[in-house]
Order: sequence, then C-alpha cells, then structure tokens
Amino acid sequence: MVTSLVAELEELQRLLRDAPVPRDDYNHHFFMKPRQLLEEAQEEFSAFLDGHFENLRGGRNNKAAEALKSHLQWVFLGLADAAMRGKWLLVSLDDRAYTSDPLLKRYGFKYAPTRAIVDYLERNGFATVKRGRQYKNNPARTRVYPSPELASALVRFHLQTVTDIEPPYVVINEPEGKWKEVIAELPIDHPDRLEMTQINDFLKGHTWACKGPVQLKYKHDVFNSGRLYTDYQELPDRRVRIRINTLIDGEALCEVDFSANHLRMAMAVLHGEDIGDTPYEDIMELAQIRDRDRVKTFVTTALSASSRTAANSSWNHDNLGAEFFGRLELAMIKRFPNLKLYDSWGIQAQSLEGAILRQVMLQGMEKDIVCLPVHDAIAVPQQHEEWAVDAMLEAWERVVSTSGTRAGARLKVDRP
Repeated sequence: MVTSLVAELEELQRLLRDAPVPRDDYNHHFFMKPRQLLEEAQEEFSAFLDGHFENLRGGRNNKAAEALKSHLQWVFLGLADAAMRGKWLLVSLDDRAYTSDPLLKRYGFKYAPTRAIVDYLERNGFATVKRGRQYKNNPARTRVYPSPELASALVRFHLQTVTDIEPPYVVINEPEGKWKEVIAELPIDHPDRLEMTQINDFLKGHTWACKGPVQLKYKHDVFNSGRLYTDYQELPDRRVRIRINTLIDGEALCEVDFSANHLRMAMAVLHGEDIGDTPYEDIMELAQIRDRDRVKTFVTTALSASSRTAANSSWNHDNLGAEFFGRLELAMIKRFPNLKLYDSWGIQAQSLEGAILRQVMLQGMEKDIVCLPVHDAIAVPQQHEEWAVDAMLEAWERVVSTSGTRAGARLKVDRP
C-alpha cells in the first residue's frame, strides 16, 4: 500500500473515533451485498472475525455455523463500507422478506444468522442499530452503523473488498409501470446490455480498489438518469483523499473531470451557448458569496429539482443556509437569463454523462486502457492522462452535439 494512502487511512481512522453516526435519510443508506476479500487480506480479516464468531456460535451445528460465519463476513465488510462512506448499512430483520425479496434470495442471505449478528452487535455496543418500521407510507429496513472503535478497526479492509463482476449490468432503481420487466428482458444484442457486458468482461482481468461490476443505472424509466456506477466511485476524496491515492493495476492514477458540467451542457444543448471558464466564480461574485462548494450545490439543486419548492426543501434539509438560497437564485438568473431553473434538467444531464463515459470506456477497452467511472469523471492510470483528456473532450462533443456552436467542455485533472 502506497505511503500517501496509508497516511490518509490513518487520518480517516482518527476521524472515525470521534465521528457521530450519519444522518438517517435515504441519501445515507445502502443495502448489504455479499463481498469477498483479496486473498492477501483474508488471513488477517479472518483472525479479526474469529473472536466474534466464537462468541456467536453457541451450540450451532456445522451447517448453521458455516452460514453464520459467511454472514458475519458479509455484515462486517458491509460495516467497513459504512465506515468508509459515512452511511448506514441496511439489513432486513423481517423473516418474510427472505422468502419474498428477490435480491435477498439471489444473494443467498438468511434471516436467522443475520438477526443473530445484528442482535449481537447491538447488545455488545459494537454498533448503533435502528430497527426497521412497517409504516404503510414510509417503510424502512433496519439500519446499522459501527461503533467508533469498530469503524476505525474495519475501515482499512474496505479497499480490499471484491464483488463478483456478473450481471445484471443494466438496472433500474425505482421502476415505474412495466420498466422493471422491460429492463430485465432486454435482448442480448441491445446496445445497453451489449456495451455494458463488453466493458465488464474487459475489466475482469484488471485490479483496482473495491473491484466490482460497472452498472448502468436508471431511476424510474430509461429517460431518467442513466449514469454509470461502481463501488470505487463511493470512496471518499474530500475530508480524506482515499480514492485518488488508490491504484489501477498497481499504477498511480489520475481523474479527468468535467467542470460545471450540468450547467455547461444545459446552456450548450438548450441555447447553443458557451459559459466560459469561470461560471461558478461569476455566480459567487454576483451573489457576494465566497463558498464555491455552496454555489456548486445550488446550481446542481436548481437544475435537478422539478420545482422551486422542491429545490428549497432540499436546500433547507441539508442546512445550507436559507439566507443564501435567494441570493444565489438571483445571481444565477442574472448570469444566465435564458436558463430555466427547477425543470429537472439534471436528469437529462445524467443521461448524457452516462453516454459520454460509456463511449470513453469502450474506446479505452480497444486500447487496453482501464477507465473507471466517477460520476462525471473518469479515472485512468496516469500514463494515459493525455489520451483520457482527448477522449473525454471528443465524446462530450459527439454526445452533446455542439457542432456549429461555440459551446465546449472544460476539463480538470486531479492527481495524488
């Protein structure tokens, strides 16, 4: 493990020892899934689990004990992920779900060992557990988050987890109507399915942190979202710089990232206009606000929300300062008078970004270059930085179709 990554992990462990539990909302939840560890980490991790396993085993026969041990690994690796991302691990403590939920059945999760492990963690103070609720309009699964001590001990193992690269590679998260069946029954030669299969088959022969499948994810239907997703992109890179200090095939990486992309694409597609090099700074000056991240968040919110009320609600939910909302709104209207806010453009932008990154990844595959999606950016080994910059710019122009206009993408490159 490279020295810079070790230092960042140590800093994260220090922060975790004093960190509160995450906010309990949809944006801070994720579902448990079966994970394995790289062979070089398995012995150390098994030794870490042994004490917990012995405390839990009791009088279970060999078959039940084996199921308990596999579930213990899945839960603890899920808690390592929770610690790394600052999110709650979702598990089901409803025994009926294990016979009706297709995902639980596919993963091979069982009710009895899962319940025993969660009870053990809560009873011994190893985790905060918020029990699920059955309210008709707002059901929620049980949420689990590791104690500061367990979080700091587990988090380093997360980088060495591996999830099997296998279908489905095209998924729909919250299907409406018959879209779930449509996606499930895509013919093998459909471009979405074909291209995502090609990408994942290529990636199987390579290594990176939190290795797992790359999925094309829609939201309600194929007109909503369409971004690429993989576990790697969830690694933190702000409070501590974990992701940028990891490796691809043992080589240092860089991330080639679009700048102000949703705003830039909106003005290019809808108005054929280029917004220059400093759109966020322009808004900052007009609003008399120095916090660039706050400006970026407002722009994303205003372009993604379906109404001003929804945008304002999201803004206030995140405690971003009610006094700033109006100032930023006026500044954005003044800087971009032709741009319609609160019109769900962000959903279309995500679809365009997904199409751009797919093109880049397919081109990389032809040149034996590993590309990993990171929202609207791409991670590649540093030796391929120049190629990635050119490929990203060319794909943006093709997908956004800016020929005949002055509009164009802007890129920034991040390195360790």
